[in-house]
Amino acid sequence: MFQIIRGIKVKKLLKYIVVIFFIIISINVLNYFKSINDHINLEDLNIRFYIEGADEVSKGRIQVNWKYLAAIDGVRYKNDFSKISKESLKNLGYMFTEEQNILGSDKKYRLKDIDEVLAELEFEDKEKESVYKYLEDLKHEGIVSSRLNEDSEYVKFIDEISDEAIIMYKKYKILPSIIIAQAILESGWGKSELSREANNLFGIKADTSWNGKTINMNTSEFYNENTTAQFRMYENKSESLQNHGEFIYENKRYRKNGVFDATYYVEQAQALEDAGYSTKENENGERIYADLLIDLIRQYNLQLIDSQIQINI
Repeated sequence: MFQIIRGIKVKKLLKYIVVIFFIIISINVLNYFKSINDHINLEDLNIRFYIEGADEVSKGRIQVNWKYLAAIDGVRYKNDFSKISKESLKNLGYMFTEEQNILGSDKKYRLKDIDEVLAELEFEDKEKESVYKYLEDLKHEGIVSSRLNEDSEYVKFIDEISDEAIIMYKKYKILPSIIIAQAILESGWGKSELSREANNLFGIKADTSWNGKTINMNTSEFYNENTTAQFRMYENKSESLQNHGEFIYENKRYRKNGVFDATYYVEQAQALEDAGYSTKENENGERIYADLLIDLIRQYNLQLIDSQIQINI
């Protein structure tokens, strides 16, 4: 009898142990999945896919922020980016643009801020919090993430001229992304001899309209062909940025080729090339200036500066 009772007690004890074991396992599993969703799944996030998706919906409209799309999708699909399709990404992207017809305004589209879109998606407060956590995770992420931290020499150069580039955009309608990319390309991140000796960030030559100081420098425009030209000299980088805006804005060929009609950097880069800002060619004799600018803008998230100012205008 005693053995039977003891046997029953052992069975109950084992049952309790099994129940407790499964509770512990369940808690650990829940904590695991919770920890996964505490941060955006960078390992499976295809950044280039989101950049290209944001650009696709921005074409002919206004610049959409790819990081907003990625953060929202991270929450919507619980960090499973394999569930994202081009169509779902496009639909989300279009939610950020709104057509408008305001009398006397040349702006065809308005860029919505992220809170408006989150409200339309009916996100709950916890979901909104997760979106902003994910945006913080994406702060220094991009195609070349290793170059996008705050201490990077590349980011420092961009930060040095971005405020002035925004001022020039408001004055001359040249997108900050384009201005900064041109400065990077033409000055070699501010390290070229022309940039160091003459503060000329954009390779602007001294034509007959220029009354300031000049400097002679070697230059290569056509593939594998070098020549010497006379370039403009400036007192500082700010003066170079100012003159760059004036140079393009006052030149009829840039207006004729639609530079100031563009609200999207790909279109403006192509318009600059078509207007003859640069004659850079590859070994096949193909013009490549627009492609060089576009690649730089995407690599260093410069289009996000466009998006930020367009949402505030």
